Amino acid sequence: MKTIMIVLSTLVLAASAAFAQVATDDPFRERAAVTDFRASELMGATVYVTDAAVVTTSVEGVPETWESVANVDDLVMTVFGEIRGVLIDVGGFLGIGARTVMVDMDALYVVHERDSNVVYVVLNATREAFENAPEFDEDSIARQYRTDFEGRVGVPAAPPAGFERVAPRELTADDLMNAEVYDRFGERVAGISDVVLSSDGAEVEAVLVDVGGFLGLFTRTVLVDIDQLDVQRDAEQRQVRVYLDLSEEQLEALPEHDR
Repeated sequence: MKTIMIVLSTLVLAASAAFAQVATDDPFRERAAVTDFRASELMGATVYVTDAAVVTTSVEGVPETWESVANVDDLVMTVFGEIRGVLIDVGGFLGIGARTVMVDMDALYVVHERDSNVVYVVLNATREAFENAPEFDEDSIARQYRTDFEGRVGVPAAPPAGFERVAPRELTADDLMNAEVYDRFGERVAGISDVVLSSDGAEVEAVLVDVGGFLGLFTRTVLVDIDQLDVQRDAEQRQVRVYLDLSEEQLEALPEHDR
């Protein structure tokens, strides 16, 4: 699970609001805030459970009321750089048979050992509650989602440099023919092979997308309504990109179009 998130080990963490402020004003900082710490200090940190209130951000030695249950295995981040939660392997023996659970960051206390870089992660819970927590769905974070500010998954907040968003029904059949198709993760997955026109031939009603296969062999053709398309075109109107609010798997699962 230690994938791209480990590159954050050299970065100083900040709250999402601070992240946004840095991004819009000055992206460079000479110093960290006194309350900041490195992600590498959180990775592998010992996780404790306790029924007692956690009232401090630093300790001298682990309190007797804390019970060690596991270690932080990975971090789950939002696209804005905020830590959503931590992934923890619990149960099992020597790593065999362990279950991975995710704990919301808002439910955790991060406590430092005084005069050292040691970090403890503390949860107000019992060991039994921790071990009975639902197992984390690894597939839910297998691929990174893109989310725009209207809450729609799959469409970038703004078109890439040199592109602009256009209304699909304003495009002609020639505009859409052979356009590249991107899935909800922003990955190119297919191409438009043909279009379906209205009965009077005045406008495009749907597009035919070839999906699956290998080197053009064994592909399937599916029908996608024009209103499902998020279309972006470059300023010189030479290239058209089509984004769909579907994963590649969902696209391939659509019924095959009967020409």
